[in-house]
Amino acid sequence: MPVNMPDMSGGNIIYDIRLPDTIVNGQKTVSSAGTAEALGASTSLESGIKIKALADNTGTIYVGDSDVDSSSGFELAAGEEVFIEIDDLAKVYVDASSSGDGVSYIGA
Repeated sequence: MPVNMPDMSGGNIIYDIRLPDTIVNGQKTVSSAGTAEALGASTSLESGIKIKALADNTGTIYVGDSDVDSSSGFELAAGEEVFIEIDDLAKVYVDASSSGDGVSYIGA
């Protein structure tokens, strides 16, 4: 979460915490297992994104960068989740061991 420190005079530190003003959410299904897909279109994030593997997935989801695959990704079984502090939704990629498996996500 971005923090401004506008005034440090007189020995006092005043923090101005800027809260996000929008929520980003959706679902992403991996159409072809073994092929990394961007979580979504380029969307600015102020406080990151939570990604959760869909409950009815039959395989494993792999989360990472554009080169993510089964040997390098952060693994999520059905129902598991991870929070990633990142500034753009399009920088997060997912892959799956089973075509049609996916994730839901929410962030700000």
